[in-house]
Formats: sequence, structure tokens, C-alpha cells
Amino acid sequence: MSFQIVDRRETLVAGIPVRSPRRALGQLRDPHLEEAWAALLNGETYGPFAATYTDHAEDIDSYYTQTVGFCCSSVDDVPEGYVVSRVPAGTYAKFSAVGSRFTDVFDDLWRQIWDAEAEGEITRAFTGDFETYPHAFGIELYVAIVDPRQEERR
Repeated sequence: MSFQIVDRRETLVAGIPVRSPRRALGQLRDPHLEEAWAALLNGETYGPFAATYTDHAEDIDSYYTQTVGFCCSSVDDVPEGYVVSRVPAGTYAKFSAVGSRFTDVFDDLWRQIWDAEAEGEITRAFTGDFETYPHAFGIELYVAIVDPRQEERR
């Protein structure tokens, strides 16, 4: 498993929010999320595609808010009809995956994340996560973590 520890500035994503149940892998279909992506893809966008995961709990069968949209640099950049999701500045584990099927890439990423958690390599902070799509076949997912460098100093 391969990931990088990175420090990120605050990230803003303008888009369409969807309150989704946190599901086990293999149960990825969410019609509300698919509708939000379809609306976004059929509309005008003003930056690179992105999504945020906020307001979530740790347990399977809990809920989180996923905002699908595009990166923006300020609330002034947000067109009418979109909301702004804010992911705070902090320490993140950056996971990347590439493949020909989006669902396979997505499954691979979350397996890497959950394996890193299970092996004690990361401790999630649950302050907000962020994903971006550098090209049609790839995802970069930034998971907020407790900064291991801070833990070492204690």
C-alpha cells in the first residue's frame, strides 16, 4: 500500500450536496449521488471536478455529506444554485489509484485507506476528506488524519 502524508491548505468545493449512508464496499450505488453527478456533468463547471466528504461518523450505516462539484478559490466564485463545502487545512494521507472502471478505482482506494487504518499506519481525523480527478481514469483521495509528526513530539 502506498500513500503520502501531505499538508493541505483549506479546500473549497462548489457543488451539489448529497446526504449518503456510509456503506460497505460493493454497495456503492446511490441514486441521489448519481443524480447529483449527472446534473453537474450536464451543467457548466468553473474548475476541476472534485468531491468532499464531510459531516460523517465512523460507523458503517451512519451518514455523511458528499458534495460533488468543482474546486473554487473563494465563495465569490460560486455560481447560483451551488453550495460550498469546506475541508479545513490540515494533515492528510493522499491515496491515488488508476483504472479503466471508476467503481474499481474507488473500491481500490477505500480498501487502501481501510487497510492503512487497520494496520495502524493512519488515524483518521474525520474533519473532512477530499477527492479530485486528475484525468478520466484516476482519483486522488485525501483523507484527514491525526498528524503522526505531532504524535511523535508528545
